[in-house]
Amino acid sequence: MSHSLDGLTPSSIERPETLDELSQALAGVTSTQRTAIPWGGGTRIGVGNIPSSYDIAVDLSGFVGEIEHVAGDMTVVANAGVTIGTLNAVLEKEGQRLAFEVRNPAQATVGGSVASNAPGRRQSSTGGIRDWVIGMQIVLPDGTVTKTGGRVVKNVQGYDMHRLHTGAYGTLGVVSQTAFKLLPILPEQQTVAIWFDDVQSAQEVGMSFVNGLFTPEAIVLLSGSLARETVKACGETPPSGEIWALLVKLGGGVSSIERQAREVVGSAGANGATGYAVLFEAAANAAWTHIDASESNAGVSARVNARTRDALSISEALTNGNEDDEASLSTICDLGFGSLTVLSPAETTNDSAALTVITSVINATSKFQSSYVIEKCPLSVKQRVDVFSDVGSSIDLMRRVKNQFDPNNTLNPGRFAGKI
Repeated sequence: MSHSLDGLTPSSIERPETLDELSQALAGVTSTQRTAIPWGGGTRIGVGNIPSSYDIAVDLSGFVGEIEHVAGDMTVVANAGVTIGTLNAVLEKEGQRLAFEVRNPAQATVGGSVASNAPGRRQSSTGGIRDWVIGMQIVLPDGTVTKTGGRVVKNVQGYDMHRLHTGAYGTLGVVSQTAFKLLPILPEQQTVAIWFDDVQSAQEVGMSFVNGLFTPEAIVLLSGSLARETVKACGETPPSGEIWALLVKLGGGVSSIERQAREVVGSAGANGATGYAVLFEAAANAAWTHIDASESNAGVSARVNARTRDALSISEALTNGNEDDEASLSTICDLGFGSLTVLSPAETTNDSAALTVITSVINATSKFQSSYVIEKCPLSVKQRVDVFSDVGSSIDLMRRVKNQFDPNNTLNPGRFAGKI
């Protein structure tokens, strides 16, 4: 694995496999006044601003240790280097699963996923990673090992501290171990795809499922070319013209799945859907995989957090009338979570187009109480912007927290909001 990041290459690489080795590595970096960036699977290492300094790569892929799964308590403890796929495979043997999903679980690690608060489609039903962390071990930049929370659900001591480290992008310390609450594996899952030629109908039907009698495992509303491409990935032929596509993933027992599917299909037919398909395993996997791949392969990817209705309004503002534009945008709105992803295709994303997309996102989100992260864009554009939205007066508090945990600015300098 190359450890270059945003055009920067470290002078050396540390590969700790034990807690003592990790502590000593960080202490050595700090004592010599150098800087370090922790690495996991590298799936989200590119998210964040360009580091202001990068001397040492701390590769945690070998920091795996033993997975401590207590099935009776429905909890698990895993080291930073364990991949999400490996962890779920262990849990599956006992009929359990992580409550969250991430893209590319075979490569994404526990540490990197927690540090970046990695998003996933299941946010619509279960929330994000931060909601399922019950304990954490952190190694501070000077090598000090600290713990917060515990290994059982009822132990909430230090709860706010591990919330602080989740999504801090490794700027305050290295997340070396995490304890999670778990969920049982669902007996059955099924996906229904529905497409509309009217955005208002698509939105209203989607929101009726979010506020309905059952909670879908995942529910997304797609716009732009991604909507059409995803319907095709299901093995269906969408009509000509602009469409909006709803994908609703259902979960439960066999009879429950049947009832849910009937309700979804009935509501779609009664509210102007132009087509639908009940997807079995292969087609459902193809559809969700296509959405994930579109995010991974985009030229520009921006994630917006807002109230769901505001996220839908932002989506409309960004995609309205751009179907024939060669740099047209697509959006993915996770209706149950208020998360909107804005995508621009790589083949049309030069610097000028990328700046136009980013400016459009900033302008559209400024009208609502929202925040954004430009997760992916050309390096030459990244050099000119702060990829995080303005946090206002909170930046002063964030700088004080950074100084408290990392007074020498050792870890990930310049990568977080406000380039701290």
